[in-house]
Amino acid sequence: MPPIQIIPASETDIDTVCGLYKELFSAMADLQPDSFRHAQQDPAFLRAVITGSLSDLLVARDGKMAVGFALLQEQSTPSYGCLVPHRYAYLMDLAVHTARRGEGIGSALIAASESWARQRGLDYLELNVLEENIRAASLYESYGFSPTMRVMRKKL
Repeated sequence: MPPIQIIPASETDIDTVCGLYKELFSAMADLQPDSFRHAQQDPAFLRAVITGSLSDLLVARDGKMAVGFALLQEQSTPSYGCLVPHRYAYLMDLAVHTARRGEGIGSALIAASESWARQRGLDYLELNVLEENIRAASLYESYGFSPTMRVMRKKL
């Protein structure tokens, strides 16, 4: 079996990535039903990411089939007096097909995301993870990610 390849997505990957997004959005809705709902990803959004100069969609490919992805955006800290200015990579989404978890695909996508950020000369890689997603948080922590801020909410 050939190894998993991490490559930039093409438009032919959009349908498969939309299927992976459906899994991701369902998992998020199950973890936080007050904040997230089951949904579809907009293919036009993915096309814009693929063609954009400040974003990329990396796919984990097993042969011709995408079995995971990482969606990255280059961002800058807001111009706010107390913030140290940085250019950084935001890992907006990372997903691996449910049946393929535990095979190192997520790890390969994280490593490719770090490489993407380094090649652009960015200062760091940032992501958000749902508090309830303990498995994902553990994976990210094993790669050196650490909490820097805590979002708190009070329902009214």
